[in-house]
Amino acid sequence: MEIAGNDSLDKNVEVERKGLGTPATRAGIIEHLIFKGFIERDKKNLIATHKGISLVTIVADTFKSAETTAKWEMELANISQGKSSKEEFLNTIEHEIRNELTHYKKE
Repeated sequence: MEIAGNDSLDKNVEVERKGLGTPATRAGIIEHLIFKGFIERDKKNLIATHKGISLVTIVADTFKSAETTAKWEMELANISQGKSSKEEFLNTIEHEIRNELTHYKKE
């Protein structure tokens, strides 16, 4: 994860450039995933649970990509600099999720 998504980041915006997040934020995310039952510890390894595998299976590839995460990181940087609004960002994500859900809608 140290260099994931680097190519998708705008070089003119100050965001974490060593990858997706930092070791500190990844540690918190890992602990949350363990708490929620998506992964388990096995000595020094992290193992996906059935619940975790199911989640990754049903989530659209768009939302699992390093490019999407980098795009969202850039937008969050713009929000923190006052260049974008969080409402617009959240509305865009909601629209993307609703668009993906139409593929699974029963007729």
